[in-house]
This record gives sequence, structure tokens and C-alpha cells, in this order.
Amino acid sequence: MIERRRGHSENGFTLVELLIVTVVSPLIVGGLALGLVSILSLQTSTAARLADTGDSQILEASFQPDVQSALEVTTAQVSNPQCGTGVQVLGLEWNLATSGIYQTVISYVEKANGSTNGSVNLVRQYCTNGNTTNPASSSIVSYDLPSSQSPSTFVALSCSSADTTCNTDAKSKWVLTSAVTNVVFSTTEPRSKYAFTLDAFPEASSSQDSSGTPISPSSTTTCGYATPGSGKYAGSLCFVDFSTLIGSSMTAATSGSDCLEMSVKLPDGYFLYFCINITGTAVKPWPLPTWTNGFLGNQGVPASGGNPAIPANYTNIPGDPALYQTGSGTSTITLTDITIDSPQGVPATGWKFMSADAESTDVGESIVWSDATATNVKNLHIVPNGTSIDTAADPVGNACLDDQPTQGLVGNKTPTVSCNGSMPALNGNPAESETGAYKSGTAMVEAIAPQSMTVTLVGTGLEAVAFGVFI
Repeated sequence: MIERRRGHSENGFTLVELLIVTVVSPLIVGGLALGLVSILSLQTSTAARLADTGDSQILEASFQPDVQSALEVTTAQVSNPQCGTGVQVLGLEWNLATSGIYQTVISYVEKANGSTNGSVNLVRQYCTNGNTTNPASSSIVSYDLPSSQSPSTFVALSCSSADTTCNTDAKSKWVLTSAVTNVVFSTTEPRSKYAFTLDAFPEASSSQDSSGTPISPSSTTTCGYATPGSGKYAGSLCFVDFSTLIGSSMTAATSGSDCLEMSVKLPDGYFLYFCINITGTAVKPWPLPTWTNGFLGNQGVPASGGNPAIPANYTNIPGDPALYQTGSGTSTITLTDITIDSPQGVPATGWKFMSADAESTDVGESIVWSDATATNVKNLHIVPNGTSIDTAADPVGNACLDDQPTQGLVGNKTPTVSCNGSMPALNGNPAESETGAYKSGTAMVEAIAPQSMTVTLVGTGLEAVAFGVFI
């Protein structure tokens, strides 16, 4: 038998199949690779977006309570913030001490983070107890703040109708949050292009009663000078204008133990701040002179009926610089937390605060100034009127019972100064009488940077008082 020889198998790939595999495989592999790259890229952008979303949540957790607590705010772009170091985005402060310095200061600042994606860190720096050099704490609240965005544009303020310039003012100095209705932080973070906006509302501007009227509104006003040469200090004494102390503001100032916060715009960007409380007989803002024969603000009265002429004194003071009794009785006006801030929001030093009898202290009437916090350096000093009769023993003419040392003008260089009304032809001395209601001067006092001042008016007719700053 002849054995057949087995043939070789012809299984395998044809040339056409090989060509198809060669052409199609790169397409499939490329598509898979592109999909994988897309997935990996999406994962990276998603991670960046999640991280930036976390930044906004971390920032909001501190931003909201900080703004709600603040009594003053600034958006001034400076490299020396009130607390710590860095380029300032937002400054906030509260807890005003009797020293006139805020004990809690928060500065949100930019700091470099070494990245190459155009971002910087936003750092919250917390200072307390007046120590603004070494923050008590410092924490990063955003790792992806755009370095291309100007620090001054991150935060915008909305202002009340009483002070529509607070947003502009805050870019160069500290402003009271009582005039701020809303604080908005907005940005787009460069890593993920995630945009967000945060809103916060200062508690100082939002307190309302059931009818919607502010319980503790603030009042912003100005000060003004008398005509140059019309008084010894006409060129340097700026009188506070109380014309805004009406309506709900006056209600706040007279609501028992509470007080009305007032801010007074001074020259050269400075601000005077105080909180005013009024009890007893009602008072109201009034122009000077409050009375025809009053000394302060008088345009001058010619001599008549044997009475000498009254010279012009501190004339044309703008607005309503006097607080004038509306009836006889006792009025107590207390100013607390008196401070002056520089345009940079730094408390000023060495300034002088003034108060004056703005009417005529007559028989049975008196005006008393006191400062319970005064020290030897900050005691009250009597200011001479600068008329021809001024002497060390007679600095205010016949405004008070001058020739009775323990009854008239009493207390120079002490925490309390009082002026008690003079009487007609006192001891036969016409110069010390108020014959014809003639007053040859008025009682004025000053103190160096006082923390507070209380004025008690006792009027059998009407009494009035004015306040100002020597600048």
C-alpha cells in the first residue's frame, strides 16, 4: 500500500486582510487614546473646579460673619494693611476701645503662591488687642485668586441714601458700615474659570423695627468755619453741623441708654466720629446766633440805650451748629467714643475738641461741661474769646458770674467746667452785668483728644451748645 503524503495547511492572513488591519488599527487606537486624554483632561478640570468651588465656600464662611460684625470698612488698595502684611483687598474692624482704637481688625490680602497660572492666594489675617503687626491668626481662604485682577475691584460697597459716596470713599479710607447696605465680593478664578459672587450685610446698617424704620441709624454730616477774622480762632475752629440730627436720627439719639453714631467729614480727608445721647428737655439743631443778642455767631449789634455795641463774633457759620433747647428745663448731651481718623483710617493724635455756650446763660441758668475719663493732660481748658476785655481772670467777658470765683466760671484745667448765669448790675459793676441783655463774651472749653464729653444745660428760658474741632 502506498501511504499518501499529508499536505501543508493553507490557513493565514491574506494581503488584503493585512492591509485592512494596518490601516484601521491606528484609527481605533487613536480614537481610544483621544477618549482617554479627554477623560483625563475632564478629570483635571473637574478637580480644579471642585477645588475652586471649595475656595468660595471657605471664603464665604469667614466673609459673611466678618462683614456682619464690622463697624468700619475699607477697600483701599495698599501694601501696608491695617493687620499683617500683603496687598489689601478688604479691611474690616470693630470692638472700639475707650482708647479710640479698634480691638478687632481683619485684613483680606493678596500673597504670592509661586504658581505659573496667574493666581495668588487670598489670606485672611486676624489682629486683636490693638496689635496690628503680628496677626493672632492667618489662614488661606482661596488658592486661586487671579493676579491680573486689581485688588481694588474684588469688593464693591452699596451705600444708603444718606451717604451715597461710601463706595468711593472706602477706596481711600475707612468708612462707617452704618452707611453701607451691602458688601459684594466677586471674581473668576483662573484655574477653572469658575466665577462666583458673595454678598454680606453689615449688622450696623440693618437693624430695624417692625415698621421698617432704623432703630440705630447713623448720621453723616460736615463741619464749617466762621468768616475769617470774625473770631479769635475763626480760621482754625470747624463747627459741627447738626442739621442732619432730625427725624429717626434724633429718635435714636434720644432713645434712653442708646446713642446715635455720627461721622463728621473734616478737611483734608479726616473724619470725626462720636456717639451722641440726649436726655431731658428736648433740643433741636439751630443756626447761629440762636438769639438776637447772643455772642456766638452774632453779626454785631450797634450801641443803644446806654449799652455798648456787640461786635461781630464767629459769623456766618454754615448749617445748624447749635443744639438749642425747645423749652425751659435741664438737657444732658453726652458724646462718647470721640475719635478722629486720618484719610488712611489711622486714629489721629493731638487734636483738640471744643464746645461753647451757643446762647446766653442768664440768671438762674447754667451750662456745665464734664469728662469722666479726663486725665491731667486731657483736662478741660477755658478758651478766651479774644475780645478786648480778655484777661486771664476774665476770659469770656460777662458770660458767667465772673467776679464770684466759686459761682461763675469755675473749673479751668479740671475735668469739669461750669458757667453760672450773671445778674444785672452785679455788685454795681456794669461790666459784669447783663444790663440790656448785653453779653460781652461766651463760655468756651477745649480738651486734647477727649474720649467723651457731657454737657448739661439748665435753662429758665432757653440754653444752647455747639461743638467743634480745632484744625
